[in-house]
Amino acid sequence: MTKNKCLNLCLFVLLVISPKCLYAGAPSTRIDSLVSVMTLDEKLGQMTQMCFSTITLDGSKSLDLNVENFRDAIQRYHVGSFLSGSDNYEKWFAFITAIQKLAVEETRLKIPLIIGIDHVHGANYINEGTIFPHNLMLACSFNSAMAQNVARVTAIETAPVGLSWNFAPVLDVGKNPYWPRLYETFGEDPYLCATMGKAYIQAYENCPEIAPAKLSACAKHFIGYSDPKYGYDRSPSEIPMQALWEYFVPPFKTAFDGGVKTVMINSGELNGEAVHGSKFLLDTLLRQRLGFKGVAVTDIKDIERLVMMHHTNETQKEGTFRAIDAGIDMYMACNAYDFIRYVKELMAERRLSEQRIDASVKRILQLKFDLGLFDNPYPSRELLSKVNKEKNQDISQLVAEESIVLLKNENLLPLLGTKKIALAGIGANSKKMMNGPWSYDWMGASEELQPATMKTLYTAMANEFGAKHVNLLSAEGINTDKERRKFICQAKKSDLIVLAVGEKPYSEFMGNINDLTLDQDQLNLMDAAIETGKPVVIVLMEGRPRLFTQQASKVSAILFAGYPGTRGAEAITNILSGKVNPSGKLAFTYPFSAGHVIPYYYKPSEFNIYWREDKTQKNLFPFGHGLSYTQFEYTDLQLSDTLINNSSQTITATVKVKNIGSVDGQEAVLWYISDEIGTITRPNKLLKHAEKALIPVGEQKTFTFTIRPQDLAYPDKNGVQILENGKFKVSVGGLVKEFNFKK
Repeated sequence: MTKNKCLNLCLFVLLVISPKCLYAGAPSTRIDSLVSVMTLDEKLGQMTQMCFSTITLDGSKSLDLNVENFRDAIQRYHVGSFLSGSDNYEKWFAFITAIQKLAVEETRLKIPLIIGIDHVHGANYINEGTIFPHNLMLACSFNSAMAQNVARVTAIETAPVGLSWNFAPVLDVGKNPYWPRLYETFGEDPYLCATMGKAYIQAYENCPEIAPAKLSACAKHFIGYSDPKYGYDRSPSEIPMQALWEYFVPPFKTAFDGGVKTVMINSGELNGEAVHGSKFLLDTLLRQRLGFKGVAVTDIKDIERLVMMHHTNETQKEGTFRAIDAGIDMYMACNAYDFIRYVKELMAERRLSEQRIDASVKRILQLKFDLGLFDNPYPSRELLSKVNKEKNQDISQLVAEESIVLLKNENLLPLLGTKKIALAGIGANSKKMMNGPWSYDWMGASEELQPATMKTLYTAMANEFGAKHVNLLSAEGINTDKERRKFICQAKKSDLIVLAVGEKPYSEFMGNINDLTLDQDQLNLMDAAIETGKPVVIVLMEGRPRLFTQQASKVSAILFAGYPGTRGAEAITNILSGKVNPSGKLAFTYPFSAGHVIPYYYKPSEFNIYWREDKTQKNLFPFGHGLSYTQFEYTDLQLSDTLINNSSQTITATVKVKNIGSVDGQEAVLWYISDEIGTITRPNKLLKHAEKALIPVGEQKTFTFTIRPQDLAYPDKNGVQILENGKFKVSVGGLVKEFNFKK
């Protein structure tokens, strides 16, 4: 008998006597011991993730267990991971307790399951969970503490039921507003995406309130997903490698450097390569260049898409080979076990080695050990008892209040004194429009399934201003002249009109559109409101910038609220009333027209070089734009030096910001760097630092930005950082100072 066979026999005997013997010692030793006694079927089961719909009684996300189907999944196919589901706390608790108990008591190796969930803006698949503003709105706070708040509450509300793997946050840079997942991103700027993503991941994976439970975040979707050439979800992206390194890599690199445990792969294709089948993107770039060491999971059924959508492989078996060879560790198979069969066939043909399979299995087992699942795989009644739902809802309201952006205000807001208000639009009396998509359901739950205690904008405004002063009109849009006349007649009885407009919740490809222009019936509603001659306030409830350019110039005030969450109505109302001074700023560019969509960092001069008298407006509202009920004055921008002459020297920039208005307010101070001359054409400017602080009336604060040489460098097409001698500018609040770098 060989030495290896003898060792495996001894390990098998230990397993039969006490499986816990395998889990003693250092993690690497435990994992090696476990892998050494696993059958091929058991290994492939660990690489397979199934949807809960395969093991529920009615084949839906509702959590009623079909025990026979579940036993088949874990005993016949040895599945090690499941995802999805939606129900209340008690159903979640009972369901995961039951499946973990069966997994650790009725399987040979007693390996616990890891359960994944898309809690992308709060515990949005738990009926009692707190729903926060989506990432795009959250980024408009320009306050990483808000991202930490969201992550911490999400962890506190998720951990008690045994959901240990959250498919969040989205780290895609949202450059293309047509893309229907824009609201899931932290906006169009790479620094902002990286900063908010890092804050979220650290708070989620290191939440002291859930100890000893541990959770894993997931950086998604690697890479280039968010800028499809034609705007449609899962359609091809064409991104030059230099641009990929400069704009799309930084948020992921920041997450990897911070130790995020898992990454989800882009469902689309980049530069002609289906990302799930690209060895360059998943091995050379992800593993070797960026140093990611954790688990790479596919998005749902994406190996099938190699055949059906990308046409890179003729059969699913060939697609399976391509994806594993490229570097995926776990396949989100959802409702079919073909993946396991194909891998076994490929191994029998010696096209895939057991060494390659073992590499993925070890990463998956490492994740489970890191999360403490081998020690305690069960939900925690103690943690569940500590969930303070009311406190968490208060935090959600705070986040929404900091995220809402006042885009325009012609001395109308805040609404002081007694006024008669006409309220209309698709978001006027809708809870679904507040919570948006990924709320209890993929596309957002229907109105009757939204929380009973949650307020709509109407009920919140009626509570604040008095029910007799708020007249809810039935108009969600106007399609006929009769409807227009009726609305005008009703609205004229009020002193002002508030219209809650935007787009009904959508998810992924279900949100594909051909035109950013707002629906005509909603534009007609705005036109009718303007026709009354009354002041008009527009509240935008949308997941991307929908255009109403002509109407925007004629209304008195505009708020961007996005999908603000379960306390969004209170947040909007508090801003309308002046109880809260708005402090949000746009994390994206609000385009002027549907045809030309230009991120803030492209040089305006590029569009005027041949038409120097061109007065074409580039955007409706620029990145970083946001008004307050007070005024801030920026003065005395100073630099500690005007020359950086080595790679370790820094310059300290300071600016004074004074509240010269009449109310206390928060100000997000945004610092930009401009590189005047570069071997590779440089952006107009790039955000390099942001800080937000409360400044009381009449007070002044000094804000500081330490400029480092790495803030001046940029990557070439191979990702090699270039730091060139030359002139640079630092700008903040409209002030500019020049400095130089010279080696």
